[in-house]
Amino acid sequence: MAIITPNTTYPNGAGLSVPNHNANVYATASGRGIMSEPNGGLQVANLDVAFTVRDEHIMPEEAVVARMDGSTIPMDIYNNAFGVREDADPSYVAIAGLGQRVYVPYDMAAIVWQWSFHVSLFRPFMTRYEDTQTDLSTAIVRCFLDGVELPVFRRSLPISADIVLKSSPDNDQIYDYEDVAQLWYDISKMQASVTKGYHELTIKVYLPRVTFDPTAAGDVRELEVTAPLSFFTPSGSSDDSVDCKAYTRVSFGTRGVRCVMFK
Repeated sequence: MAIITPNTTYPNGAGLSVPNHNANVYATASGRGIMSEPNGGLQVANLDVAFTVRDEHIMPEEAVVARMDGSTIPMDIYNNAFGVREDADPSYVAIAGLGQRVYVPYDMAAIVWQWSFHVSLFRPFMTRYEDTQTDLSTAIVRCFLDGVELPVFRRSLPISADIVLKSSPDNDQIYDYEDVAQLWYDISKMQASVTKGYHELTIKVYLPRVTFDPTAAGDVRELEVTAPLSFFTPSGSSDDSVDCKAYTRVSFGTRGVRCVMFK
């Protein structure tokens, strides 16, 4: 805490300056204000050596501030809400329940951010049977702190299916092992020397539409597969085929984000 220098003095008989008197009580500038300067600025050096801190001296959140948010409601995100991988500016979409905006009341020595989530998904690895060419659908989660991405926390979600593409009239083969590809993520980040004001952590997902061999010039069409009707309904016949587009999906279960601020 700095030495408090008054904005104005109070000589006998002089008129009272209301703005300067208010600033003597509370001011945003350092070293001003008998109420504002001790608020978050009081240090050991400002105390008598014999002073003992007791619980009545410390108000809640004067030394440590904690905030949290989250959701237990399952949420499905399908890739038909996104563009294709050739888009020049890939759109990352914020995940509900995995974002938190907090107000830091005064400069903090550190903030510990922590976020966790359960995820299951349909993300296929694709193979063309005739020439064994392969491709992989995209599903990526990224972390943004105050609007700036933290690359070290990028997470490419796991492959959970195989699609083998065959020439007509054969059915394409689809193998789904999503039940064993589910994951629980628990990640933390310490942010040092955090200034007073609003700060925000946001977890976002990128799930573009599925195309096969997107490096081919002009090939931006969505992948189509031919599957037996029995793949979609127990009453369907294996002799009947259905042509459909291949979509990916990410499902988020229990998820939450927390932060603890230390003076």
